[in-house]
Amino acid sequence: MSRRLHLWRHAASLGLTGLLGVCMPLLAQSLRDPTMPPAAATPAAPGEAGRPMTVESGAVAMLVRDGVPYLMVGTRLYAKGQSVGRARIERISETEVWLREDGILRKIPVFGGIERHNSAPKISVKQPAGSASTAAPKIP
Repeated sequence: MSRRLHLWRHAASLGLTGLLGVCMPLLAQSLRDPTMPPAAATPAAPGEAGRPMTVESGAVAMLVRDGVPYLMVGTRLYAKGQSVGRARIERISETEVWLREDGILRKIPVFGGIERHNSAPKISVKQPAGSASTAAPKIP
């Protein structure tokens, strides 16, 4: 009995060792150099390094820190008056960013496809004086 158990344990340990040997290279990640910036912060191609940065709707986010609004582009924060590429930030509101580029003022929506509108006034419905819902119930 103990010999069968010993063989079973030996076969199971060999099987697990083989499985780990196959799966470990799939799970391994290369170590990142801490002195280099993350891949998301670097240009994708060498030709894009000289291209000016552009701000498009949906590619930016808003952040308010200590009551001051900031524009988030990629991994960087920009405040009013700073430049993003060739464009200067003129105004930052909760739904849009105003950029001046080559003397032209552009309004960029932060959330594409979402518009802010005032709500319609409430309409009150008056019931006629003799309606059944306002009349007192009849008791027999």
